[in-house]
Amino acid sequence: MRYAQHGGDFKIRKPGPLLIRAGRLGRHLTWPALGALLAAIVATAARLLGPLAVRAGIDEGIADGDTGMIARAAIVLMGLLVLQYVAQAIAQYAVAWVGERYLKRLRADVFRHIAHLDMPFYDRAKTGVIVSRMTSDIESMTEFANEGAVMAITNLLTVFGVAIAMVIVDWRLALVVFGVIGALVIISIIFQRQASKAYANIRERVGGVLASLQEGITGVRVVQAFTRQGEQAGTFGRVNEHYFDANMQAALAISWYFPMVAFLRVVGLALVLFVGGRAVIAGDMTLGSLVVFLLYLDWFFQPIINLANVYNLMQAALAALAKLFGLLDTPAAVRERPGAYDLALPPKGGLTFDDISFGYDPDAPVITGLNLDIPPGQRVAVVGETGAGKSTIAKLLMRFYDPTGGVVAIDGNDLRDLSFESRSAAITLIPQDDFLFNGTLRDNFRYGKPDATDQEIWNVCRAMGIHDWVRELPEQLDTEVRERGSRFSAGERQLVALGRAFLVEPAVIVLDEATSNLDPETEVEVEGALRVLLAGRTAVVIAHRLRSAQRADRVVMIDRGSIIADGSHADLVATNAEYAELVEVWERGIA
Repeated sequence: MRYAQHGGDFKIRKPGPLLIRAGRLGRHLTWPALGALLAAIVATAARLLGPLAVRAGIDEGIADGDTGMIARAAIVLMGLLVLQYVAQAIAQYAVAWVGERYLKRLRADVFRHIAHLDMPFYDRAKTGVIVSRMTSDIESMTEFANEGAVMAITNLLTVFGVAIAMVIVDWRLALVVFGVIGALVIISIIFQRQASKAYANIRERVGGVLASLQEGITGVRVVQAFTRQGEQAGTFGRVNEHYFDANMQAALAISWYFPMVAFLRVVGLALVLFVGGRAVIAGDMTLGSLVVFLLYLDWFFQPIINLANVYNLMQAALAALAKLFGLLDTPAAVRERPGAYDLALPPKGGLTFDDISFGYDPDAPVITGLNLDIPPGQRVAVVGETGAGKSTIAKLLMRFYDPTGGVVAIDGNDLRDLSFESRSAAITLIPQDDFLFNGTLRDNFRYGKPDATDQEIWNVCRAMGIHDWVRELPEQLDTEVRERGSRFSAGERQLVALGRAFLVEPAVIVLDEATSNLDPETEVEVEGALRVLLAGRTAVVIAHRLRSAQRADRVVMIDRGSIIADGSHADLVATNAEYAELVEVWERGIA
């Protein structure tokens, strides 16, 4: 009853439109899918013809004492078995090939779409949910494609084929069998409903078990510090008891279903023997036909049981498909406009925030009426208390979000009118904890400029003063950085990130306090590289420390989404009480 465990808790009310859309996505696989279906039909037909060869061997061979007929029947039976095996193997592989090709296309489409979704989507969505779409949901569909689809096709063909074969052999005995099968279908439907409900409870309760387990392990220091081990174990015990109850509910359903199936099977055999045996004695039916019926009866039971099991697997696959299509239907709030153009080269880097209004929640504005002009080549530090709107300015500048009012422009061009590629080439972000991708050092340097040559990379390293460090690495540019750059220290990762930005040669650099998480010695090294990177470029620094404000050409102080101070560091310390107070707080933190 393994398949019942995969029943979905995501109900599909109208599977028709979902299946039509799924079919459109797999149009390119129509002929391979038809080939797989044809192979399954051939395999099923070969299997169903086997008992007829047995009947001929009994009625025309054994009964008549014709050894030649017995041999011919055995040869035909073996030939049919070989054909069944070959066709079944082809069908199994073909269905898996079609399914995996379909899922390969679906995975690519979903990832391409989520890669283009904007920051508002990622603010709303949980990373775990997104990952589950690409893992557990795809896994549900993969399991159905590799196992459930073949089982569904072959068992459906077998059920209809056996029913037709029984009617052809003896329609009166077939009616007796269909009565037993009708009872089997009814109890299978009842069981499927009970099992779906039971396993839905299991999936819900196992989530509670995992959550309680994670909480107990993650907070073990607090648990032990307050000697609450017993209470924590009691909490887990109650959750575990609920999980036990849910599993027993499923066990109860299984405990009556399979014995009932076995009972009906014996009832069917007994009826066939009773009715068919009397017919054989009366001369209304041959012994071979009776044997065929007994074989077909067993083949009739198992496919129906299998279809009841596969139903839940199919439901899980449809639910997963619905969720993935729902993700594909999620629109991006920030899009490239039709007719978007490239920024004139070379960009100068002048920035303008003209009467900007913005709020992550439309009813709770973060920035209101903000006006700011930054001439080309100026280094501006944006300061303020937590939640003042500093990072929001950086996000608007990177066009992670669009303002609800006003215009953000570079060199007089509204960012919304520029192509994504042109905007990203002109404005580069360096966050606090920059991200390195799994691959080589060369790959990470060239991430923003894939066609960069090794010589260009070495020139950047030399200009930033990191040439010797890269040369000392065992494999130099071929050094594997590993996942998230775990091979390097925080400072080394920042140096690579700065080199990556330098290689793009942007006109504007946006820094979210790129040195705030570094030790003093590493910070000096990174600051040296920053001076080279920022030379002659416009820089917007989201500053969290005094040193960043002191090094800027200009300081802009934000409070509740509005500019309350604008000038040099020295002038603002002397003339603005709010900024002077902030500097005092910074200085106390240094002390």
